[in-house]
Amino acid sequence: MKVSNNNTRTPTSRVLIPVVYFIVATAGVLGNLLVMLLLYSTHTITTGTINFFVFNLALADLLFSLALPFWAVDIALDYSWPFGLATCKAVSLLTGLNVFASCFFLTAMSLTRYCYVATALKPSSSLCNRSCTFPVATALIWAGALIAAAPRAVFADLINVGNDTTCLLRFPDGTAWLGINQLVRVVLGFLLPYAIITLSYLRLLRFLCRHKLKGGNNSRRKADISKSVAVVVLSFCACWFPYNVLTLWSVLIQLDILDISKSFYSAQTYFFPLANCLAFTSSCFNPVIYCLVRKEYRAALRNVLFKLNMAVKSKVPYAINTEEGSGSHIFMNFDEVEYFLISLSSIFI
Repeated sequence: MKVSNNNTRTPTSRVLIPVVYFIVATAGVLGNLLVMLLLYSTHTITTGTINFFVFNLALADLLFSLALPFWAVDIALDYSWPFGLATCKAVSLLTGLNVFASCFFLTAMSLTRYCYVATALKPSSSLCNRSCTFPVATALIWAGALIAAAPRAVFADLINVGNDTTCLLRFPDGTAWLGINQLVRVVLGFLLPYAIITLSYLRLLRFLCRHKLKGGNNSRRKADISKSVAVVVLSFCACWFPYNVLTLWSVLIQLDILDISKSFYSAQTYFFPLANCLAFTSSCFNPVIYCLVRKEYRAALRNVLFKLNMAVKSKVPYAINTEEGSGSHIFMNFDEVEYFLISLSSIFI
């Protein structure tokens, strides 16, 4: 996903984009580590297929967040790669691996969620409830993502551009190889997964409308599920749609279907870096959407914050008071933490 067009070298992009990348990387590392910690501490990694997929999704996003600072340094140095060929290939592989693994795990989660609901009346015959299903599915997803991302490691190379050494994908002569590679990226990394995700959730909503859920407040539960479905579909589309539209435009030019125009250069120069940043932010949004909005994990997070708060208080015997002696503490009250988390989660569900 590295920007391969040198016409994006503007002074603003060399400052703004690396800053955004570092912010996204920091948030991605902290957020995904927190998700993995909550899943581990609540012992829910292996209690369900979706929980296992969420853990692996967080792992994929964590690996990408660790690779993102390398691209930030590369852009800050005006696309001059200082880390060597081995790092170029490794970072390129991790970037592609995250793109495909994230999309594949999101797709598997949507299919699993529909499978759980649609087969609720016959749980014994459902593959969703078999303990051997999700390890095999996870292994296949990682293998498929690795195969799809392998060309990035194979063709990643250091290319001398003027006085700079740039980490780019060097395909055989002609633009067809690059066009086909990007076309595979758009189809397998966006169009096909998004179609499956949308279809799965539409069928899920259709099933919920035709069947009554067990419990007293059926309409409220259906409304909550509908909101979470809308967030999943819209967030995935919002993060990846602009990037893939510009990439598809580039594919059509590289395959000689469209001609290069001034509008294409303008889009690549001014809009592609922004679309790239927006796509990268999905690594931060995924943990919030798929884990922290769930009640059991919010409760676990409150427990972690409470323990941290007590640990800090034990190190500071006296709280800092105001000059008037009003006794206001530097620590957030636990009720305020709980209220904040509930307010935050209400945005998503």
